[in-house]
Amino acid sequence: MEKEIDDYIFPIRFSDCDSRSRLRVSAFFDFMEETAILDAEKNGCGIWKLLQSGYTSVISRMKLRINHFPHWGEKLHVSTWSKSVVGNKVLLRDYSILDERENVIAEATSSWLIVNIRTGLSEDLERLPFLPQFYPEKNALSENLELLEPRENPRVVLQKTAYDSDIDMNRHVNNCRYADWVFDAIALDPLLKHREVRSVQFNYLAGILPGETIDLVRFENSNHHVYIFGVNAQDAQKVHFQARIGISG
Repeated sequence: MEKEIDDYIFPIRFSDCDSRSRLRVSAFFDFMEETAILDAEKNGCGIWKLLQSGYTSVISRMKLRINHFPHWGEKLHVSTWSKSVVGNKVLLRDYSILDERENVIAEATSSWLIVNIRTGLSEDLERLPFLPQFYPEKNALSENLELLEPRENPRVVLQKTAYDSDIDMNRHVNNCRYADWVFDAIALDPLLKHREVRSVQFNYLAGILPGETIDLVRFENSNHHVYIFGVNAQDAQKVHFQARIGISG
């Protein structure tokens, strides 16, 4: 019997908002992260159960499409579900974010790997002792998220160092912090600072450890996208993440 997909309610707090009283993009990511953790726990494959079995989950891709930015004091209903498995290793998870009137505020899709703690390698999902229920017919975003190619005119626009307050339980920079870093870089461009954000894609390639310094490298825009890569300041060949931000106008 197919289980019902739960939604989780998040009130938008003062600390979740930007200078225009709107929900920050990183807070969207925070809410989705918490919902994914709760959903995995409910479905019998939560963080501690994975660890006890010698595994951990790692996000590798995320794309968020934003229809509307909610404001301070509103409440959001966030739901998530495991959609399918690709190539035996990649688990697809989608998200839906509604307001209190059931309007679709945002939707997202993501890719996850299950990593063997002993080997550090991603595991074939069929080898796991447990798997979540899948909802293959339910799509929030039906997109395959690919690696981004570097574009012309790369330049370092901002530098960030990973401090203790950036680090999560996995002992590296929490993926939600990347959104703050990228939007700090975008805010430096007066032509972009107040453009509406319509989508955000992140490809997570290598974790950032405490003390590591990251160059935020911006490339030439396409018509409606900004491209920023997070590159290790000591090793320019090491790209920690890629971001593509869809903008209106």
